[in-house]
Amino acid sequence: MTRDTASEAAGTRAARWLIGAATFVLSVLGIAAYVRSVASGGPDRGFDGGELGFWDAASAALFAVLWTWIAFSFCVATFGFCRRIFSASRPTWSRDGSPETSLKTAVLVPVYNESPDDVFARIEAMMRGIARESAQNPGIEFDFFVLSDSTNVDTWLAEEQTWANLRDRLPADVSQVCRVFYRHRNENKGRKAGNIADFCHRWSQPYPFMIVLDADSLMAPSTMFEMTRRMDGDPELGILQVPPAPIGRASLFARLQQFAAQAYGPVFVEGFDAWAGDQGNYWGHNAIIRVEAFCQCCDLPVLPGQAPLGGEILSHDFVEAALMVRRGWKVRLATDLAGSYEECPTTLTDYAQRDQRWCQGNLQHSRLVVSEGFHPVSRLHFASGVMSYVASPLWILFTVTCLAGWAFDQPAASADWFDRFGRFALFGAAMVMLLIPKAYGVTEIWLSGRSAQFGGAIRVALSAVLETVMSVLLSPIMAVLHSRFVVSTLRGRKVHWGAQQRDEHGVTLGQAAGDFGGMTAIGILATAVVAYAAPPLLPWFVPILAGWLLAIPLAMMLGSRGLGVAMQRLGLLIIPEETDSPRLYDDFKVALDQNVSPKQDTAPERALHRLLRDPAFLLTHQQVVSASESAVTLSDEDRHEVLRHYDIGVDEIPAPLQRRMLCDVGLLRQMHVGSLSRLSA
Repeated sequence: MTRDTASEAAGTRAARWLIGAATFVLSVLGIAAYVRSVASGGPDRGFDGGELGFWDAASAALFAVLWTWIAFSFCVATFGFCRRIFSASRPTWSRDGSPETSLKTAVLVPVYNESPDDVFARIEAMMRGIARESAQNPGIEFDFFVLSDSTNVDTWLAEEQTWANLRDRLPADVSQVCRVFYRHRNENKGRKAGNIADFCHRWSQPYPFMIVLDADSLMAPSTMFEMTRRMDGDPELGILQVPPAPIGRASLFARLQQFAAQAYGPVFVEGFDAWAGDQGNYWGHNAIIRVEAFCQCCDLPVLPGQAPLGGEILSHDFVEAALMVRRGWKVRLATDLAGSYEECPTTLTDYAQRDQRWCQGNLQHSRLVVSEGFHPVSRLHFASGVMSYVASPLWILFTVTCLAGWAFDQPAASADWFDRFGRFALFGAAMVMLLIPKAYGVTEIWLSGRSAQFGGAIRVALSAVLETVMSVLLSPIMAVLHSRFVVSTLRGRKVHWGAQQRDEHGVTLGQAAGDFGGMTAIGILATAVVAYAAPPLLPWFVPILAGWLLAIPLAMMLGSRGLGVAMQRLGLLIIPEETDSPRLYDDFKVALDQNVSPKQDTAPERALHRLLRDPAFLLTHQQVVSASESAVTLSDEDRHEVLRHYDIGVDEIPAPLQRRMLCDVGLLRQMHVGSLSRLSA
């Protein structure tokens, strides 16, 4: 597989110049207009002898930062829209045929207290798809590795049992083409990044490449084969990231995210790829990585100082990509490949909890923006991640300084409309620049003939209007949440990185009031302040105030599966995978039903209980512990403590001891014999 790298590099340079120049022009024009709007009105507005009052000067400085950030995003989306419309300008890959030698690719699925039924159903669907397509893709082989860091004892044991069941259930034509392995670490060192690094150091030798997935990832076999071919065809390629599309969720909030990602996302991704070029980014999953490059470059540093801004790097993906680029490896985005899927949070609270974890990780990157050795484009990736969260408190500060400037730095009586309201008009212009890329997305769908995949031309437009209205209402809510996350992180509060909530569970009135009652109080207070201090500005603030005032019912509506299903029945917020369901997703649903159905017909039993009474299950566990190289013999004191509690009942053993005793095979055999003796008695 070959690429015209010279012309592609020239195209990347041209894109950077065009986007940079357009951003500069828009920024200068917007900032000049804003300064003009707040500096006019007469000499009575002095600030150290100048024309700007204190509050106006502060708002102008904040506006300069925020406007430039929005201008850059707008220009990236505009370039991406043009590139998708004029597809001949996009870089292409040419296929040279099958690889000369057999290529083995490891598919890694790191898990942490996830649903084993769901995880292994996804793996089964991908394995069956690979087996079907292997004859058309000779010379490429895949092995799956479930890398568990689960700390919940029952989840850990359920993973082992589900893995064993999958191996027994797979027909020979699948198991002979690709295998599935399971490994459990008894020490969660370095979180997900450490889990993958541990695999690379211990078990990666036969595999030149590894595809990294999340617990909720699905990837089409054709995409996996093509990713491997591209890695093999470019020996300088370190990471190839395939943008994942969210699918499979039914709540209104999830459907809004799924539609937005698939309708508008391609425009942004295309623009991102245009200027990033070979210095692209890695999103932590749904990507293929060259193992040699990863081992060579991605030993993550420990940041000096204390957490949360120091210590272990939490958001490892951006850093791993930057480290590879620093050593000369390419990091690319495969914008032309489909069949890459994930799931998204189903409620506003779940989304906020995930964002809080990401916020802390991204704020750590602020220290890397100025670190030595990184490529300028990698620094921009770091800065973009930081701004995605810092922008929210800056917007709130900007709004406050605008109000204060209007109230305390009053324009002269002779000032025209622009002098009085120009700052708010420019604020509105900034919001329009944020919304125009949504129109780009819908227009591109129309022009590319993909309207039917989204329910038709009219319905895709109506869906975009609905999504836009909801995003406007949600923006002030997320601004407050992000501001709280930023302040909390800067004050030194560490965030617990636990397992994500992936189920559809809805939101009750009590939950919504508990999570967003404070937001409603902010809305009431802000409405009163604006109405009292600056009544003419109240109409300008309606979009902001409405989101805060309606936070509680919004949270309930967004979490509703019924409303999401109703939208689907009306043909709104439809995505292509719903108009033509991929076979991969259908296979996943069948496999999930096979995992879940047998358990519905039997009385529930703790996995730990079954382990101690079932010799076959105990043997499987012993094999896993041995293969994982995680066997540990407890001290005599700990063994005595375990057995003392076990005499009362296995559930009486403290949870930390339960986790540790699962690594002591000899102790488990002793307890197993004791369990059989009790049953026979």
